[in-house]
Amino acid sequence: MKFAPNITFLRYFFSAGQAKSISKAAKENYVSQSAISQGISKLEVALGKQLITHEKNRLQLTTDGLLLLDMCKQVFNVFSEIEDAFNETDGVFKGKLSFACTHSFALSLLPPYLGRLAQMKTAIEPVLRFGHTGTIVELVKKGDVDFGIVLDNEDFSAFHCREIYRGEYQLYKAKKLPKQTMNKFILSEERREVSLLRQHLQDSGVEMTSCMEVSSWEVIASLTEHGLGIGFLPDYIIGKRSLIPCDYSTPVIPYRILAIFSKNRGLPRNAKMFIDLMCSQDC
Repeated sequence: MKFAPNITFLRYFFSAGQAKSISKAAKENYVSQSAISQGISKLEVALGKQLITHEKNRLQLTTDGLLLLDMCKQVFNVFSEIEDAFNETDGVFKGKLSFACTHSFALSLLPPYLGRLAQMKTAIEPVLRFGHTGTIVELVKKGDVDFGIVLDNEDFSAFHCREIYRGEYQLYKAKKLPKQTMNKFILSEERREVSLLRQHLQDSGVEMTSCMEVSSWEVIASLTEHGLGIGFLPDYIIGKRSLIPCDYSTPVIPYRILAIFSKNRGLPRNAKMFIDLMCSQDC
């Protein structure tokens, strides 16, 4: 079989396959949904393979579709490298910048970095994906994003890592904390930092009358701000919230925020520049 690929149709398929959505692919490529569907259909005819199915209003890839999607990643990575090479020659930054992070990082720390990027008057188009650490790791592994931003509380030895921020976990309370909530704590799920805090409070003879477990730091901060308990949070979450440190003489429990990226693929020029910007102390 002689297959002469139409790059436009491959791009349509690639966008739809990554987003699992014809409509999102249409928006990304500034064409109609019918153009995306027709492009994929022509690819299927040219290859003699079914690439997609529709189940419960959601696009699904067949086995052949998954194979082609993986190959498309390689093809468009090469295209990105070519674009990077010529942009570097021209001394300009333009094109996509894709990365994944948690909602808490996006809300608390990301805006100043994106502000700096905007001031540089580049033609870069940021593409942000959100999720918990496991989701971010998978997106980086699959090459769906250039890099991920994660908290350094797991083993990331399989990736290249750069530190972009560091701070400490602390206990916080509302400025006017009701007496009945004085020994009520709002914690995230059981992790190293939470275990260390529990042990310290126990050793200090502090009785935890109740404990609420919440898997979102932004929600913990909001509940704490409303006087529902004492929140245990990384300090970057606080921002302009009406919260003050709660003194239980807790030990220093540091954290780092890392940019992680693949050891098997070159880091795109836009991504490297943005990571460098985040690693600087000027934001």
